[in-house]
Amino acid sequence: MSNSLPQAYELAALTSRLTGGLLTAKDASEAVQSLAYVLRDSIPESAGAGASIINSRGRSESAGATDMVVLRADELQYELGQGPCLSAWAEQRSIIIQDTTEETRWPAWTAAIKGLPLRSVLSAPLTTRGKPIGALKVYSPVPLAFDDYSVFLIERLATPAAVLLGNVRDREAAQQLSEDLADALANRDMISQAQGILIERMNLSSQEALHVMLTASRGESTPLHEIARAILHSATGE
Repeated sequence: MSNSLPQAYELAALTSRLTGGLLTAKDASEAVQSLAYVLRDSIPESAGAGASIINSRGRSESAGATDMVVLRADELQYELGQGPCLSAWAEQRSIIIQDTTEETRWPAWTAAIKGLPLRSVLSAPLTTRGKPIGALKVYSPVPLAFDDYSVFLIERLATPAAVLLGNVRDREAAQQLSEDLADALANRDMISQAQGILIERMNLSSQEALHVMLTASRGESTPLHEIARAILHSATGE
């Protein structure tokens, strides 16, 4: 009871800090960067930390890192297609490396990081609505840095972090969709106006005017809306 009560207060404080940082993030990149710093400061013995949103091909979409060591170690995982972070994401379980110099599960990656001050690694998956979306990781320059309590902490932080990151990413995707839709509608109107100018200028039908613009688009390797924009500019003299 005496041990669990301080841990509960500590975990509540960490979750509060995590929530505050991710809720105010403007986009996924900012959110994972904020999460990386919370992780580094939350897991005892960690010298660096990172968070990544990973796509279905095992490539990073958004990644946050507290320093260049973490960033390089992560980049090598994506380049080589192996490492504890990718395995935590793919296998949906926490992974711990007690000493990278003795680790045998990811030989290409451990060989590639020999020049980095990195000996212990702890990684946990980010999962929301049953879907893996990324992974967390903390590093230390000394061996045997992480224990069962470290695993407990990173897993408890991973649960709300995954939900919040998923919401940030969904919000970002919805905003992008809205912007794309607005652009598409604006382009449609521009093309329609350009058609009208060609119909009047060249005495064409609507279909013939569109054919003229499509032919120009293919011939000049230029998007149709740019051809339409040029026609509008020629008509208005702007």
